[in-house]
Amino acid sequence: MNENIRLAIGGIGLGLLVATIWYAEMFTDSKAANLWRRMNGKGRISRNYAAIGAPAFACIFLLSGTLGIINYFRPGGILPRIVAILTLVFLSFFLIGLLPIKFPRWVYADWQYAKRHGLLDDDGNIDQEAYEKHSRGGGFW
Repeated sequence: MNENIRLAIGGIGLGLLVATIWYAEMFTDSKAANLWRRMNGKGRISRNYAAIGAPAFACIFLLSGTLGIINYFRPGGILPRIVAILTLVFLSFFLIGLLPIKFPRWVYADWQYAKRHGLLDDDGNIDQEAYEKHSRGGGFW
């Protein structure tokens, strides 16, 4: 039984780590976030995974760890079922994030960066000229 609770706590810790990395990549300008955005921009992982799959992956680990702790104490009832269903819902989000479809622009890190730095045009799209001027011709990331 000790292995089960350690695995559940490890899952929660891994979920928190992935959620922190995703948040930093999407919403901050730290050096580590810039590194992760550059890695994503070079095709290491898809933009959809970075925008949709990573938070879903974090939620899967958080909910699985929570389910492990719930099952360790064996309360029964509907709570374990609800957590298991939520885990499956986030698994479907993760799988959708792997598809090569286009999501709304606000879910991507480059749009969030442009919004933070005032590089959007009147329609809410990234102004390419303003971005080139901002990055001194370096392109995205």
